[in-house]
Amino acid sequence: MRALDRRSFLAGTLAAGATATLAACGYRGDDTGEGTAWRYTDDRDKQINLPKRPERVVAQITPAAALWDFGIEPVGIFGPSRLPGGKQDPQSGSIELDKTTSLGNVWGEFNYDKFVSLNPDLLVSVTYVDNELWYVPTEQTADVAKAAPTLAVDLAERDMKQATQEFEKLAGRLGADLEAERVTSAKRRFTKAEEEFTKVAKETSNLRVLAMSAQQDLLHVGTPAAFPTTRYYAERGMNFVKPDNVAPKDYFAELSWENADRYEADVLFYDDRFSSLKPKDLTDNPTWSRLPAVRAGRLIPWTSEPPLSYAALAEVLETLTENLKEAAARS
Repeated sequence: MRALDRRSFLAGTLAAGATATLAACGYRGDDTGEGTAWRYTDDRDKQINLPKRPERVVAQITPAAALWDFGIEPVGIFGPSRLPGGKQDPQSGSIELDKTTSLGNVWGEFNYDKFVSLNPDLLVSVTYVDNELWYVPTEQTADVAKAAPTLAVDLAERDMKQATQEFEKLAGRLGADLEAERVTSAKRRFTKAEEEFTKVAKETSNLRVLAMSAQQDLLHVGTPAAFPTTRYYAERGMNFVKPDNVAPKDYFAELSWENADRYEADVLFYDDRFSSLKPKDLTDNPTWSRLPAVRAGRLIPWTSEPPLSYAALAEVLETLTENLKEAAARS
């Protein structure tokens, strides 16, 4: 069995398929308006100083989808926004793709010339390890920073609710109306969904859940504490199987299909991203078909990278709650 850290798994599977509380140590600045200096300290402890609040924002797809739901519409995006067939990638959430410019859709693709042509005031991305800007190629980082200030939100130590709260605060600093009905109603729906999910997660905690991502030759077993989603679910009662022999920074343990039954699990929580195989893709795999959870039909899709907004997470929680109820009924 081999363990995979964040960079190895996240970069690898995305290429193949072509979070702590709010940082309080940095000065976030006062609520600034048009023509007033704008200052912000990001999760790299990097202070951003601008003569006024940035308006032309370019964002990686994770912050872009979150900001969009809070009312901030980036002029440019990069990262998975369309699937190979042309349909919108679920990771892009409710972004209206015809109202923004894509700088690249896959890992390693970032159109610098197009980026500069947008006259950006700010680039926003997330970071998982070593303060790397996610989806900005390392060799372009310096040039990107010369064209516009960069802001990073660290997802490595936040659960999905904490990350959403961070994007909410960032959206407010960028001028979003956080008291708008679309925001407040989404927040109320999320709170209700969270309460129901927590209740059901505790009631079904006898079910051993294995987070996994299937590839043609390998099965990746997820480390619950490594993902903003599974960390949140585990904190509220879901009983995840923890792979052994993994370091704190490892996202997955890697198994050959011959050893796919290494961990006993009542439910398989399968990665629903495009880069991962789905149950329908594995019907001819005899090892998969023999797994107890597969035979019992206890298979739940895992939205491992949902848009980090209240609107998106409410829907994710509502769906997962119903799926847990159905899995329990099959026990």
